Formats: sequence, structure tokens, C-alpha cells
Amino acid sequence: MNAPQERSGVAGKFTVRLRRVERKRQILQHAKHLFVELGYQHTTTDKIAKASGVTEPVLYRHFANKKSLFLEVLTEVREATLQRWQEATDKLSDPLARLRVIVDLYVGSTREQSLDLRVMHRTLVEVDDAEIGNCLREFYLDTEKLLAGIIADGQRTGVFRSEMEPRVLAWEFIRNALGFSLTLPLGVPVYREENYLPKAIRCMMGCLLKN
Repeated sequence: MNAPQERSGVAGKFTVRLRRVERKRQILQHAKHLFVELGYQHTTTDKIAKASGVTEPVLYRHFANKKSLFLEVLTEVREATLQRWQEATDKLSDPLARLRVIVDLYVGSTREQSLDLRVMHRTLVEVDDAEIGNCLREFYLDTEKLLAGIIADGQRTGVFRSEMEPRVLAWEFIRNALGFSLTLPLGVPVYREENYLPKAIRCMMGCLLKN
């Protein structure tokens, strides 16, 4: 028996009908790519619907408007990012090793992680909306808490210098990651040099380690 079909956003074409949760996931993924490529202001529900292979009425069955869709994208990115960092460090007891792993992920060493974080970072400079701003704020405060906790552990065990405030250091890492992500699309020559990221991470870690 053939799977049910529904008309896509392209005239004359049909696609396999997805379950509601799968369709919503598909729309969110296409929307995320468009928000990175075009930015929030220039991404429309029409463009998202076409990229997802559905009509706008179908899109509106899942999301009330563009803003609600965007907030779900941000929430998903926040939760997935923090979970990814937690899973990557759960089995590591050494604070230095844990911090290295998170910093490596944070500066975008994997394609999907880089895409996710560019959504967050780009939104900071182009969207002036209190609700969206609060969503971003919660992500960065969660990041601060995670990084500061690891740094504090390293100070207690004597791995990191003890005279520095963990929350201040956490925000230095966040600001470095923000700067890298926001300037990456410029094609800066040094970013293309071999081993740039490991060198940059060593530089970032240097301020923490005892001489």
C-alpha cells in the first residue's frame, strides 16, 4: 500500500505525507538554514514554506507566525547545544580536558555546531525584540554557568590560576567565540591557515594555566 501523499509547495509535485512531529522538525531545520543565510528580517514564512516543500497554510498549522517559529529554533538550538556539551564532557574528570572540549565545540569545529551557534550569534546583532532577547540571554547565562563551573573546579584542583573570577573568564571565552563566529563569513585569511583553531584555543587557554 502506498504512503499517503500531499501537495508540496511546488505546483504539480507531491511529497510523502509526514507525521505532524516529522513535518514540524523538517520545517524547523529548513528555517534554521534560512535564518543563518538570510537573517531574521529577510527570512519570510513564504521562503520557509517553499524551502520545506509545503504551503504557507501548512506551515501555519505548526507555527502561529515567524516569530514563534524562530523562538522554537532558538530554544531547540539552546537545548541541543547544552546537551551536546554535557554529553561530550560527562565522562571527563579533568577540568582542563572538559574545558578544551567545550571550547573546541564552541568555536565551531563541527559543521552542525557552527550552524547552530551562528543562528544565536547573528540574532544578537540584528534582532531588537524583548522576547527573542530573553531567549538569547538565557542561552548565554547557561553557557556562563557551565564554563564558570568547570573553571572553578580547575581552580579547586590547582589546574587553573586561582586569582581570577570564574564568571569573568567564562565571558571572555564567550566573547572570543562570538567574535570568531561573526567574522567567519568574511573569509579572514588567518582562519584558513592550517591548525588555526588549535592555536587559537591554546591562546585562549593560556590565561588560565599556571606558569
